[in-house]
Amino acid sequence: MPHLVIEITENTRLNCSPEELLDEANAALLASGEFGEADIKSRCTTLSTFRQGVQAAERAFVHARLSILDGRELAVRRALGQDVCDVIAEAVRPATAEGQSVQISVEVCEMERASYAKQIVGS
Repeated sequence: MPHLVIEITENTRLNCSPEELLDEANAALLASGEFGEADIKSRCTTLSTFRQGVQAAERAFVHARLSILDGRELAVRRALGQDVCDVIAEAVRPATAEGQSVQISVEVCEMERASYAKQIVGS
């Protein structure tokens, strides 16, 4: 915990690799002071099949879901979501200057602490 899942449409032009995007997002989450370094888990998925609206237009989107254990204040959750959104925006900013429209959204989901299970196997 936390778990960060970033979905990127395949037509999204990034100014970095997906691995570098995850590095930046993990660094932002660590800098928040809310999580231990080894507890931050992230992954990035490229969507080859997607739709956005109904018009044929050069549109792209990135959606991130940040799952954290419940109990944090709304202001903390809002700040975490904005931090992730800012990292993603920085990664797509040059593409928007080239005329691509990219919608970025981030949802922060609370996992119920009472039912969350975790094990670390091995060293």
